[in-house]
Amino acid sequence: MSLFNRVLRGRSPHGKHAHVDPHSWRLPSSYSLPKRDAKQTVIPNPRIFGGAIIPDKPRKHDLESALVYPDVSHAAVHLALLECFWNLRLGASSLDVQVSMPPRYEEKPHTHSATPTKPAESEKWDLLISLAVTRFGVWWSNLDDVLKHAAAYSHRAGNDVAVQLSKDQLPPLDVLLVWYVFILNRDAYRAACSSNTRLQQLCFPWPAIRECIDMERMQYTLTRPAEILFSTLSQQSADILAYLEQPPAYTDSLTTNFGVDLAAQIKLHEQFINDSHSLLWIRAPSLVGSLDRASASYVDFLLHQGPKKASFGKKFLPFGVALLWRTHQLFPSFYDLFLDEVQKLDNKADSEDLSETKNFAASSNPLHPQNICECWTCERIRDDLADFVFPFSSPNSSSFTSASSLSSANAGAALSASNHKMETNPIAALPSSAIRQIQDDLGFHEAVEAARRRGDPVLPTRPPTAAEKAAEKELQEKQKAVGYLPGLGEYWEVQPDGTRKIKRQKNMKPWGNSSVWAVGEF
Repeated sequence: MSLFNRVLRGRSPHGKHAHVDPHSWRLPSSYSLPKRDAKQTVIPNPRIFGGAIIPDKPRKHDLESALVYPDVSHAAVHLALLECFWNLRLGASSLDVQVSMPPRYEEKPHTHSATPTKPAESEKWDLLISLAVTRFGVWWSNLDDVLKHAAAYSHRAGNDVAVQLSKDQLPPLDVLLVWYVFILNRDAYRAACSSNTRLQQLCFPWPAIRECIDMERMQYTLTRPAEILFSTLSQQSADILAYLEQPPAYTDSLTTNFGVDLAAQIKLHEQFINDSHSLLWIRAPSLVGSLDRASASYVDFLLHQGPKKASFGKKFLPFGVALLWRTHQLFPSFYDLFLDEVQKLDNKADSEDLSETKNFAASSNPLHPQNICECWTCERIRDDLADFVFPFSSPNSSSFTSASSLSSANAGAALSASNHKMETNPIAALPSSAIRQIQDDLGFHEAVEAARRRGDPVLPTRPPTAAEKAAEKELQEKQKAVGYLPGLGEYWEVQPDGTRKIKRQKNMKPWGNSSVWAVGEF
């Protein structure tokens, strides 16, 4: 222990943790590897995705029914999809393609080569985006026929459940990205769907997307029927990266007017994808807690501030709340109904007391301050201290590297500048056992992520924690109370109409080498 920390420890009755920036904790880093037949490490826990189903049509004049969606499971699949979008861009930057670039008109005459040239990394991504928008136009123009086919041959839930896309009807990842940003442009998307009831009732197909993502590699892979469907509609390969490597990579003009520049929309949303990758909540030890807190804060924000005053486009919105807001908008009919119901509450506010109605969304979990740090360390501490905000916290903190990114010199300078705030550090109120558990959770998840990034064939393991044992016991009790739920070697299969059936898997394989991974229910 340094002399500096010893002096601080001696001055405070709370011990060494009262004055130490948690971002500079020295975390455990040595963990064993599992034996061949032992349970393998799986992060995130598949149960977090169990509730990502598409609910029935929302009921009017019923605010609580509109709150069925989004669930934290939808937000978890959303996080995984954002990682797939990030990896798509990485794939584009590594392409070895040549394109004939158009001449640049300059003041002075310049001789331009007509031979193909290798574009820069940003130009490769721009090329992929342009082609993706074109491919989306083809897919979108045929989507209604796809839904009609699904309604005729696979939809068995009656008129109360809207037809939704199954895993065999999903588009490629690049087309999914364009659809994603299109839905988030509320006015343009509503206008494009205004004359088509089927399109109006579409939810972003979370159950189907969940089944097509390898959660170990964060890789989105279409089923063979989905590949054939897209190739039939577009006469192009479903894999846009493979298509780009087979010139010419053309970007024809769209015949459909979407009322918005979809390529520009993707650019606008790139920062959110970058933020998601930087925080990497999908691999964090506090994933469930973070999504629970973000969900409560998001609903509380809407109910108290109202849809007219909600400045969702502002940069100060915390990442977790922005994630839930986007997830909410990706089911347009649910989102519109919710806003309508909240608006009715606002209209009645002058004539009656609606405090109890508006406070049912956990007013004890207010929207986080704009400068809150949402890194792994701070989020894990909030699992034990819900209102924790550390003086050193920064909204720009990295997630996976946050524990080691703050040097001892910077920590000392920050500590000196914030000494008057440190006297009330809430971490000092935690028992040593709780702090050790937080540090172990952080250290273990960082060790697993480091091994994954190195490409290690086996990930580190550790004995189940008390929280994991309690969660397993709670699940078993829940199964007894509700009835039979999927067990080991069984899984939910989500039907196109949103209903679920229990299926049994013959050969259980490690996650990432099997087409089935969703075991149990969160």
